[in-house]
Amino acid sequence: MIESNQPTPLQRPQLALLRIRELRTRRRWMRAMTGGFRWLVVVIIAMIAMFLLDWVADLPLALRMVQIGAVLTLLLITFRAILLAARTPATEDQLASMVEAASGELEDALITAVQLTDPNNPRRHLYNPALIEQTVALAEQRMLELRPGRLLSWSRMWSTLGLLLLLTLPAVAGGILRPELARTFFARNLLLQGDPWPRSYELEVLNPATTELVVAKGTSLVVEIKKLRGANARAYLAVLFPAQEGRRELREELTLDRKGESGFRHVFQNLQRDIEFRVQCGDYTGRWYSIKVRARPRIEEIELQYEFPEYTGLSSSSDAATVGSGHVKAPMRTRVEFLAHTSIDVTRAVRIEGRPSGDEEMYIESEVSIENGRLLRGSFMAEADGRWWISLDSEQGFTNDNPIVWRIAVIPDRSPEVIIDEPGQNIEITPRALLDLSILVRDDYGVSSGQLIFTPELEGEWEPKVISLDQIGSVAAVSKEESQLLQIDLSTWGLSAGQRVQYQAVALDALDQIGSSRTWILSVLSEEELERVTQDELTLLKERLEETFTVQREVRRELEDVRDALNSGEEASTQAPIARHARSGQDRVSTRVEDAAERLATISERLLRNRMSDAQELAWIQDLKERIDALGTEKITPAREALDQLAALSAAGEATTEDADQALDAVRRVERGLSDVVADLQEWGDLRTVIRKLEELLRSERDLETRIEEKVRESLGGDNSEGGNR
Repeated sequence: MIESNQPTPLQRPQLALLRIRELRTRRRWMRAMTGGFRWLVVVIIAMIAMFLLDWVADLPLALRMVQIGAVLTLLLITFRAILLAARTPATEDQLASMVEAASGELEDALITAVQLTDPNNPRRHLYNPALIEQTVALAEQRMLELRPGRLLSWSRMWSTLGLLLLLTLPAVAGGILRPELARTFFARNLLLQGDPWPRSYELEVLNPATTELVVAKGTSLVVEIKKLRGANARAYLAVLFPAQEGRRELREELTLDRKGESGFRHVFQNLQRDIEFRVQCGDYTGRWYSIKVRARPRIEEIELQYEFPEYTGLSSSSDAATVGSGHVKAPMRTRVEFLAHTSIDVTRAVRIEGRPSGDEEMYIESEVSIENGRLLRGSFMAEADGRWWISLDSEQGFTNDNPIVWRIAVIPDRSPEVIIDEPGQNIEITPRALLDLSILVRDDYGVSSGQLIFTPELEGEWEPKVISLDQIGSVAAVSKEESQLLQIDLSTWGLSAGQRVQYQAVALDALDQIGSSRTWILSVLSEEELERVTQDELTLLKERLEETFTVQREVRRELEDVRDALNSGEEASTQAPIARHARSGQDRVSTRVEDAAERLATISERLLRNRMSDAQELAWIQDLKERIDALGTEKITPAREALDQLAALSAAGEATTEDADQALDAVRRVERGLSDVVADLQEWGDLRTVIRKLEELLRSERDLETRIEEKVRESLGGDNSEGGNR
């Protein structure tokens, strides 16, 4: 029988291999758990090392980042090593050797049976198959009594778990007892924040509430701090002024003021530049606070443009219509356009106007357009006095708390001022008089119309008359002062003696404001009554000039006394009071003579006004006025000059007889001239007295004739009645 070359398949130790597979699974599970605990131990140790290193050295951010990178690298390496060790399976030979080494009962039967029955083992052909089968049977028999689970020990896992608990419990206890340390560690080494490590001292900044703050320039910042833990140590601020706008960097330490038992306080007043600060107390160092100081918005330039109302007639393109400030002074209803430049960009601008309203102030708000962030444009109507300003909001949310306030002064258009210059008084007229009037009208910007109104003092006597003043005012002409001359023929009005006429002038401006003149009275007299009034005034004038003539004679006598004293050799200075008294007397004479000339002119004008040019006295009155005017200019004026010179020389003690004679001659000329005038008035007065007596005799004769006629009529009437009765 021929033997085959193919090897005879051998029966493998099935029970032994099953036990080896069970051992492999247990071994992998134990390695995974032990490796996980070991990796957690590495994590805890790394975290404790990071905490201790950062707490002691207060690492900066860069080193903390390097430290975190190193720890993460270490954890990844250890995790990979533990993971690979747990995932790498052990071979059957390795497990069999491990079981043989752990148990002396197998006597190498298990390793031999496993290796010689392995189909991939090339040396299995060198052994007798029967011997291999006996070895397999022996290994199977002995494996029935052997439990592989007893061969694996959990001591490494338990020791690792114990080490993990030993490291974890102090860390957890520390986190519970000092939670601020845990929070700070988490913030610094995981979130990479800049929170400082709490020390023996711990402080809390109450104000400001945030580490970054933007405040307005010029404001004050209150820093309030509360001490949470620590002894009675000094606290201060480490302040940094960064380099800004050409200013160099500055560092200061400011001691904090105590506030109560556990508080500190400091006030940064009138902030002008950015600052950074942090609190330090004992071993505590707080975080940095950054305060940005930004300017408030303000108006740097403003220009006004006036658009004048039409009634003023002013040009809105003139130089007066442009103003280089915010103060408004313009006529009422002027439209004001403004153009303003701000210091920084603004997001909102509101114009606010304050107007007086009783005891309070009324506010009017209007939005202002913003161009390119810094250019403000708007307009408003100047209607009342008040004040105005612009409220600004910047991009940082700041407002101009103390804005520039400008005045609004509205120039009102006052009512027209109307004056009747001529005659300018209450006068007497006859029914056929020619009334000459001169009306003057003043207004801020000119008037549109004017009227002259005549009304009877007693209603119903005649219809009021209105005369239009066509030459007074026009809005187009824009004249501030206008006048008009009128001559009114009263003969067509049908006036009668005894009536009184009221008249006044009125004017209307562009705003329909009415201006009125004073009301004057025209007293209507008959020509006879007017003549009597004239004669009475001439009589009063005569008496006045007679008194003046008496004063003039006293002046002459005083000068004669001065001349006699100088001739007798007396000092000239002693005559100075008499010379001054004579000079004042001559002044009184001059004043009265001028007044007499004015009265004569008034009487003459009245006669002419009332068309009484044929009156007997008119030519005589005009001639007398000319003589009085000549007396004043040709004689009184030289006499006053001579008296002034004499008084001055007497006061200086230099007056001579010749000076006194010159003054005396001048005064005598005045006296002679005044004597002639007075004589004429006396002659006229005597004549008027004779005429008045004749008129009285004529009236008495007429009265007598009237009474005789009445008596005769009564007598004749009585006789007729008696005859009838008979």
